Amino acid sequence: MRPCALLLLFPLVCQAEASPSEPVQEGTLANQQLIRDAMVGVASWVATKGCDAPERFVPVVLQLPEGEPGSRHWQERWTVTGCDNVYPVVIDFRETGMQSAMWTIAR
Repeated sequence: MRPCALLLLFPLVCQAEASPSEPVQEGTLANQQLIRDAMVGVASWVATKGCDAPERFVPVVLQLPEGEPGSRHWQERWTVTGCDNVYPVVIDFRETGMQSAMWTIAR
């Protein structure tokens, strides 16, 4: 019975190892406009978790940009504090041209 339990846990262990959690760089790679745009979404996401008053956002880069200029993608974690809680928000950024980018909250 123990081998079955280990096999059931194996995908979870592999998934945990595949998702980056250690920062490769402090700060954000986003420009000021992208930061403002993403901040609205991050604050809304935190509000769905019960905090309507985020106080601090601390970004770190989890994955450096990959791809060609204009279509690069990277991942960051913005740690939001507020309402006596901490909310780690993982954001995927993707360039959609030389002067534009989009973002999605990964988890």
